Amino acid sequence: MRIIKTKDYAELSREAFKVIKETLDKYEEPVINTTTGASYDGTFELLVEAINSGELKIDHSIWFNLDEYIAPREAKFTVYTYMHKKFYDLIKTKPKFIGLLDGSVSDVQKEIDRFNEILRKYPRHLQIVGLGVNGHLGANEPGTSFDSRLFLADSHESTIQSTMQYQGLTREEAPTQMITMGLADIMEAEHILVASSGVRKAQAVKDTLEGPISEDCPASILRKHPNVTFIMDEAAASLLEKEY
Repeated sequence: MRIIKTKDYAELSREAFKVIKETLDKYEEPVINTTTGASYDGTFELLVEAINSGELKIDHSIWFNLDEYIAPREAKFTVYTYMHKKFYDLIKTKPKFIGLLDGSVSDVQKEIDRFNEILRKYPRHLQIVGLGVNGHLGANEPGTSFDSRLFLADSHESTIQSTMQYQGLTREEAPTQMITMGLADIMEAEHILVASSGVRKAQAVKDTLEGPISEDCPASILRKHPNVTFIMDEAAASLLEKEY
């Protein structure tokens, strides 16, 4: 595991951008599966700027996402809305393929089957994930099997509270379920990028890197992957006991 410690969020965003740029530059048809949320807001801003200035080529790439809320597709908190408002609607050139889960469907299993076909068709060069305050990856909450595959997940209360805080939602408005790629799906990627910022993530960072590899902390499975880049700022790294 390559661990990059940064001074602050701005530097974290630049380091995450570098990893994505390296992937886009390296492959003839790079396949990137991404997450959303506060950890990557700054990274997406840098991507938009680089694409629109001509610094970064994206029209040869495949992009899709690892999860989606069960909700109307254009609700303000969905992955669909995030990706369009913060990325796809802002860039002058688009990826050659964009794959997004749809959590508004009436037949969830049919949607899972459809997205599994995308996963099979496009093996991932880069999997981008965030780290939940309770150690979740995607919507794989503590207790989820390391063998999990794309499924409908119930969100733990800490995850719901994080969504409320980030999106400015009331408890009644907040979504409680997601279709998510499983931990086994995530681990199949050639390279995994994790970014974690802020003191509220410090315990999850410590549990991921220094605790037991256990389903109680889903992200701890990353230590079994041969190619992970873990970027954290000083606040997120503040509880670590070892030197990295």
